[in-house]
Amino acid sequence: MGVRPVVTFRIQKRGENRAPFLTAVRREGIPLRRFTGCSGEVPARYYPRLARLAREKGLLLRHTGKRGCFFFFYRYRRRLGVLAGAAMFFPALLFSQCFLWAIDVEPTEMVSEQQVLDVLKSHGVRIGTFLPAADLSRVAFYARAELPGLAFFALNRVGSRLEVEMADAVQPPVPQEGSGLCNIVARRPGIVRSVEDYEGEQVVRVGESVAEGQLLISGILENRDGKMLYVHADGKVMAETLETRTFTFPLTRTEREYTGEVKTRWRADLFGKKWPLFLAIPEKEPYESSLELNTPTLGPFVLPFGMEREELRFYREKQVTVTEEEALALLEEMAGAYEEELAERMEVLGREEEAALNEGVMELRVRWRVLDDIAAEQPILDGRTPS
Repeated sequence: MGVRPVVTFRIQKRGENRAPFLTAVRREGIPLRRFTGCSGEVPARYYPRLARLAREKGLLLRHTGKRGCFFFFYRYRRRLGVLAGAAMFFPALLFSQCFLWAIDVEPTEMVSEQQVLDVLKSHGVRIGTFLPAADLSRVAFYARAELPGLAFFALNRVGSRLEVEMADAVQPPVPQEGSGLCNIVARRPGIVRSVEDYEGEQVVRVGESVAEGQLLISGILENRDGKMLYVHADGKVMAETLETRTFTFPLTRTEREYTGEVKTRWRADLFGKKWPLFLAIPEKEPYESSLELNTPTLGPFVLPFGMEREELRFYREKQVTVTEEEALALLEEMAGAYEEELAERMEVLGREEEAALNEGVMELRVRWRVLDDIAAEQPILDGRTPS
């Protein structure tokens, strides 16, 4: 059914020649559609002129049908209930956008969905709330203050829905107690290759082997008077040390093989509730599911209903077995990628590796000799600078 009213017609001849009629139609600018010589269609507003021209040329027109919204609604002109219902439905549908029908919350590690809903409810925001009267900015401000550990909280209105956006705050590091004075110690064992002493007294020599936590640069000095002076030691100590990592790969593992079968399910989304339009029959094969919600709009308004489309992609699980050589080659690639990352942070001097098969899992243990800055600060908690 088209929007514009159209009348279909048939020509019943009273004369033998229709050429004068068609010439007059073209002269009058009447648009004929789907004209086959004896039948066709014309917009409803041109039909009286077309019928008059036919009579003037000795032809008789009979309309054979009517199409269009005008004729569809015209037949119900005496059914006031239908017209009144249609007249009330659309304003009521638009007015329903003023009420809250669903609240979408993406929980975080610190805050659950129920906590958010409880806080919003305490400030008057719940299902059925009249949205134009709700101060969402004020509610979001108080909700962020009342919910624990949030750095960001916002309420976004999308038609008759509320989308809650929030993010956990990043906890700042706990400051260490003390006066800010410190020593420099080794954060990992190694062989010292160079020392740059910016502040403090160097206590290790190049070529010396140091253990984790060993003092490298002291922040406690003795002045000319024999008194102890405490400073914030600072420096750079490059040492040859080891970086060890173990990579594993099972010889037998389970992989997914997609069958190519795809099934689509539909759900009606009415005012935040999902109503399945299919029989909930358990599937015999495993599948992956993806959801897509389509919500219609009416101008700038998002209507409180829609259709949710779920796509099921079926697969089978199969056992895949690789040889020890294939597994080792994959582990070598993994170790090579890690070595590239390692080289961006420190200088790689050499590499040793050892492979072994342990209960069906191929293991590759790699040790890199690297040149790294092992200096780490250690606070001097009881230090005092003599006056």
